[in-house]
Amino acid sequence: MAKPLSKIIGFTFLTQITVFLLVLANNALVSRWLGPEGYGIMATLLILAETVYKVVNLGQETALLYFISNKRFSFKRLLSTVSINGVFLFLAGALTLLIVIRSNILNLFFSAPEIDFVRRDAQWCIFLLFSLLLYDYGSKVWLGQQKFKSYNGNQLTRPLLYFLLLITAYLGHQLTVATVVLIYGISWLLPGMYIWIKSIFPLSWKWKPEITRALLAYGTPIMCSNLLAYLIYRVDIFLIGYFLTQQDVGWYYVAVMIAERLLYLTHASSLIFLPAATHSREQQQKTPILVRVNLWIVLLGAIFLGILAPWIIPLIFSQQYTASVMPLIILLPGIVALIIPKMISADLLSRGLPRLTLYGATINFVVNIVLNIWLIPVMGINGAALSSTVSYSVGAMALLFFHHRVSGIPLREMLLLKRSDWKEIGRI
Repeated sequence: MAKPLSKIIGFTFLTQITVFLLVLANNALVSRWLGPEGYGIMATLLILAETVYKVVNLGQETALLYFISNKRFSFKRLLSTVSINGVFLFLAGALTLLIVIRSNILNLFFSAPEIDFVRRDAQWCIFLLFSLLLYDYGSKVWLGQQKFKSYNGNQLTRPLLYFLLLITAYLGHQLTVATVVLIYGISWLLPGMYIWIKSIFPLSWKWKPEITRALLAYGTPIMCSNLLAYLIYRVDIFLIGYFLTQQDVGWYYVAVMIAERLLYLTHASSLIFLPAATHSREQQQKTPILVRVNLWIVLLGAIFLGILAPWIIPLIFSQQYTASVMPLIILLPGIVALIIPKMISADLLSRGLPRLTLYGATINFVVNIVLNIWLIPVMGINGAALSSTVSYSVGAMALLFFHHRVSGIPLREMLLLKRSDWKEIGRI
């Protein structure tokens, strides 16, 4: 019989809410201290490092979770092979970042007065790349082993550590864009090191080609899908930097950061559901109710946030960010639509069908790029927000269709809330 998920999801939900509040506080402090332009530069550098990570990791972290969950390979051999692969992937990522930093690519997004110190600060992106890789691989080990309490505790550590380091740097008058990128990297590095020391070391450092082939076969489509999904969320930042200014990037990033925090309301469900459904096919039957309930929770949260946005943003981020209000309101319907692919992707990945998530992400990405290039020069950051909302909605409809073809579940079962859902949710 499948293990009940409600208590695990509930505990993870409370953790995510706490993380949400800490992340919001951290971003409020950084945005105030750096100002819109500095905050925009910081956001662009963080996204640069994260984009390179998405490109070079080849889906190894999700493949690691999948193969730990289904126990196809020996745990030690799997971890040893993944670790060796990870070393080469980091070197490839570091080389990619160096090429970007040394070339003229950054000139597309930054003005001439900014470019020299941006190149200097961008060196820390390599350190951030290593920190992201170390943490992501380690956290997927705990998820694959279904050590959800340990995972949640470690999740809380990151924003708390980031907060403490930010305060220390600010009081020491050392808070710059470079310092923020460094502190952000440390906040990923130390919790990641803890996982490796506690649950992974010692390693045998033996590389198995058959394990690598399996990891690549499962992970590469996921890498493409995850990269497209990430670019869907972040390519508008680069395009705003290209068409507009880093100040506009700062305003828009505040809107995106607040809107995406709504996803924390349902992150617990998708996070727990993937390893649980991979481990037990019976768990896949819970997809419809999880989609319905999470969709309506975020819808209510979006309505509440949309009403309060004109007061919340100036209060938390200062009057410098009033330009973030309208793009936030425009983004909210798209954030609601994102719940559908987040939950359905977990179901499809648990069935070993990463290619379907890739198809959905490709459709979303193409629509997003075309609309951004068209609307940003015409409507500014409001155009970027509208592009995201439309593309998220199109991507959600595509994945609903793919899931229906695989599972046979009617669309109304995925979308229309039932009176009994609130009673049943506690039994899942």
